[in-house]
Amino acid sequence: MARPRRSQQTREDLLREGSALLARQGYHGTGLQEILARSNAPKGSFYNHFESKEAFAAEIIDRYIDQLVSLTDKYLARAEDDPRTLIRNVYSRLSTEFARQGCVQGCLLGNLAAEIGASNPLCRASLHRAYELWQSRFVPLFEAGQRLGQFRHDIDAQTLASLFWNAWEGGITRMKVEGSTESLDTTLNLMLDQLMAPTASNGPLDAATAATRPASS
Repeated sequence: MARPRRSQQTREDLLREGSALLARQGYHGTGLQEILARSNAPKGSFYNHFESKEAFAAEIIDRYIDQLVSLTDKYLARAEDDPRTLIRNVYSRLSTEFARQGCVQGCLLGNLAAEIGASNPLCRASLHRAYELWQSRFVPLFEAGQRLGQFRHDIDAQTLASLFWNAWEGGITRMKVEGSTESLDTTLNLMLDQLMAPTASNGPLDAATAATRPASS
């Protein structure tokens, strides 16, 4: 396999090191000179590859979600578990990775959304795309779980997937404060096993009701 040209390699190095710094230090806490130093990139080379720091951060967001979705798609394609177990396993893997990082880094998307999501149009557009891509992987799983009676069906699958993500991001914030994934894991299990579970009168969808539910695109 041919090695990338130096200019391309420099760009890749900037994105890789910039992603790590943004996840750990945030957007405002990361300076261009630090990114250049960590990347061993020539001084002044940043603007040869990116129009601005905002464009750089937006591309990092795009790469982050594309890689995460690709890994998730590969896992879902080969897994044979039921929908609830699949959701639990994907998020448990994320929790394990957070613990490996010392519970200080968290989710790049959530970090940047909280810091600059309201003030940076380029990054806001990339964050919106990222949330849409991620949620689209889980709406069909919630729909399938509803048909099997694993999840309540008085709330539509799109809303369940969105609610789950919101609770998860809140759990990540608490994880960083406490330095432990314990509350994050509790949130995961509580949402899946209790809050989103069907009640006695809210069991599996009958065939006629299931047939009227729109399929996810």
